[in-house]
Amino acid sequence: MPKSSAPSIKSVVALLPHPPHQLFGRRGAPPVLPENVVCFQRRTASELNRPRQGRALHHRFVLIFALETAGTVCVDDRAIPLRAGEGLLIFPFQFHHYIQLESDRICWLFVTFERTEHETLEGLRYQPFVLTQPLTDLATELVAAYERQRAADLPILLLALLLARIRQEKPAPRANANTLAPSGLVTKVNRLAYNSHARLDTKGIAKALGISGSHLRACFHASCGVSLGRHLRRLRLEKACGLLRLGQQRVSEIAEVCGFASIYSFSRAFRSAYGVSPLVYRRGAAINNRSADKQNR
Repeated sequence: MPKSSAPSIKSVVALLPHPPHQLFGRRGAPPVLPENVVCFQRRTASELNRPRQGRALHHRFVLIFALETAGTVCVDDRAIPLRAGEGLLIFPFQFHHYIQLESDRICWLFVTFERTEHETLEGLRYQPFVLTQPLTDLATELVAAYERQRAADLPILLLALLLARIRQEKPAPRANANTLAPSGLVTKVNRLAYNSHARLDTKGIAKALGISGSHLRACFHASCGVSLGRHLRRLRLEKACGLLRLGQQRVSEIAEVCGFASIYSFSRAFRSAYGVSPLVYRRGAAINNRSADKQNR
């Protein structure tokens, strides 16, 4: 990893001007903070591809640091090579899995989180970045704070700072990512499904994309390893999980937003997928959050 060439604090302080007025400083917009942060590692390549059935898909951001061992991260319809000493941010509802690891012994750090605002991070989509020494130092501090379980706000603030620093870094030099499916197909499908309150089916999506339904189904299955219908159902349920955890909407409102015909069909589908009702899931998430807060005090 590149070594730090950071200037000394004295040389930086020497550049500070005298303010016109010491009581009037710079004002910025309130920062958008990540929530529900989880840090973990993977030591073997065989641990990466979980769950085993189909490619991973969920409503959380996934920040990857390939500390040792290069590999390829397949995100939606792209295969993105990731060298040792590089990182990548995967967005909510993006299919992803891992191939072509240089060896089974790896050291990859994962930081997953939820965030209500996506737009300021859009420049990082599909863009690997180099783990410079400042980024590595911040990531180290984040993991240390998370592991020590200190005040709950410290890992959150460190992650927010880390994301802000990553946005300032230049993308890692890279040839264009290999395309696994017609350019942007999975992204377009996800965007259509995510932004629609109606329950889109294959016919509706195919019409919006200007292709036939059979061609859409074939290309989607070839890229993702699952049928389009199964993907859309899973997408709606994962979206519901995020709303249940973060929002205060009624379950009936979430069912409507996620494209279910009624609260009853939503509850049946949710229980079938996760083994509990939406209300029990929400209560469990609230209890876990309170428990985490108590442990971090």
